Amino acid sequence: MSYRILFFLIVILYTAPGLMAQSHGDVSKKERSIPSYLDATELKSARLYQKVLPSVVTIFTKSNNFTSEGAVQNQGLGSGVLISHDCYILTAAHVVDGSSQITVKTQDGKNRKANVLFSDKTTDLALLQLDVLDSSLPHAKLGDSDNLAVGQRVYAVGSPYGLENSFSAGIISAFRGFNQLYDGTVNLEFIQTDAAINSGNSGGPLFNSQGEVIGIASSILTVSGGFQGIGMVVAINTAKDLLAFEDRPWIGAESVLLSQEQFKSIFNLDLQGGLLIQHVSPNSPAARAGLRGGYIKSQLGGRDILFGGDIILQIQDQPTCHGDCLEALKDQVSDMNKLKITYLREGKVYSATLDITDTRKNFLALN
Repeated sequence: MSYRILFFLIVILYTAPGLMAQSHGDVSKKERSIPSYLDATELKSARLYQKVLPSVVTIFTKSNNFTSEGAVQNQGLGSGVLISHDCYILTAAHVVDGSSQITVKTQDGKNRKANVLFSDKTTDLALLQLDVLDSSLPHAKLGDSDNLAVGQRVYAVGSPYGLENSFSAGIISAFRGFNQLYDGTVNLEFIQTDAAINSGNSGGPLFNSQGEVIGIASSILTVSGGFQGIGMVVAINTAKDLLAFEDRPWIGAESVLLSQEQFKSIFNLDLQGGLLIQHVSPNSPAARAGLRGGYIKSQLGGRDILFGGDIILQIQDQPTCHGDCLEALKDQVSDMNKLKITYLREGKVYSATLDITDTRKNFLALN
């Protein structure tokens, strides 16, 4: 036997058991306790991490992209946080956008299926719920993002680049409003922080020193897409306002308003305007009425858009022609529990009645 072969066999004998153990997941995770020598600041951070970690989840998604060669399945990764005994999970909309399957990994190591209850690109917020509820799962407490100050310490937990349960700390650098209102009533506020937020952190929680969720990681204002000290987090009070539907309807269909000119140039249709449905949330009023979202990815005016979905032409007696039409509609339907929808599908006009009785609630009121 040559020396080269003998050396090769020795290497295999010494390394194979370790490799086999890793491949079968037999290597036990090292248990760590907080050292007694930490100073007060370190001790507070370590205890905070232990307190908030049980509520943080990792989100895995699958989606289908349609190309000239057929459907191609993509996989995505993000973070989120459990916020109630009803197994509601707050995350970023772009984490679950277009997903055909959502799996949530909780801190007990279990992978659980979840559905989207609400998703909105404008605010980059989404609310998920586990398919099978488990009231024993720990959930985080929501804070008050109006009771914050520039310079105070904040903490982010998530899965940057797939590195689960990563913990980073920083300060609040600024508050950004960008002069945006959602639905004409909800003020969109973002918290700017220098806490490290990278790809995979998206949708993860930002905590204050009390362990309360004060925001959801949204986007990073960098050229490279990596952490450069400017992270944007949707303020939790924006989420609270956004998910309160006592006085405004929610049908569960995320749509894009297209103008008369856009319909003419894209579809060769002579319409005043309309809402092109992007996604329909499972078990929502729109889903129960049979409305369909888009599935053909494209771009319009520099933003991603899905074609192929239904086009809402009218809600009650109000055409969905432009922004002012929708503003007028909001007052008209504010106290209605059933909405008549007229929509266009594959060149034919249909109508449906959406029952929104069960969605007349504040999803975050029971936190």
